[in-house]
Amino acid sequence: MSQIGVSYTPSGGSPVYNFVFDNFGDNALPRTYQEGAFFAQSANGTSIIGGPAFRQKYLWVISSIVTKAEAASFDEMFQAWDADRALGLPAALGIVDNTFGPSVLASGVITTPPSYVRMGPQLMLVSFALTEV
Repeated sequence: MSQIGVSYTPSGGSPVYNFVFDNFGDNALPRTYQEGAFFAQSANGTSIIGGPAFRQKYLWVISSIVTKAEAASFDEMFQAWDADRALGLPAALGIVDNTFGPSVLASGVITTPPSYVRMGPQLMLVSFALTEV
C-alpha cells in the first residue's frame, strides 16, 4: 500500500505527532524532485550541466482525506512546528515515504502551509507541501 508517514516532536518534547497518509485523490504520486539541475549549451556548443553539488531534493505535495480530529491534530502540529521554526530552532519533520520503489527516509520542512476543505460532517481534505532538507 502506498503511504507517507509524517512525524514531528516539538521543542517542548510533547506531544509527539504522527500521521500516515494513504489516500491521495488520484493515481499521481505525491513525491517529485526539486528543480535544481539544468542543461544548456555554450556559444561554441559545449554542454553545460549545472545545479547544486548534491543530489536533487525530494518534494512532496500531499492532499489526503482525514477525519476532522486528525485535521485538528495536524493543524496543531503545524502550529507547533511553525513556532519552533520562528524561534530559529532546527525544526524538521520526519518523513517515511513508501509510495514508490524502496522506502525513502528523510527530514523535511513544510513549504506550503496546510489548507483544509470540509468533505462532510466528519471528514476533511488536508493539503500541504514538504521539501527535503
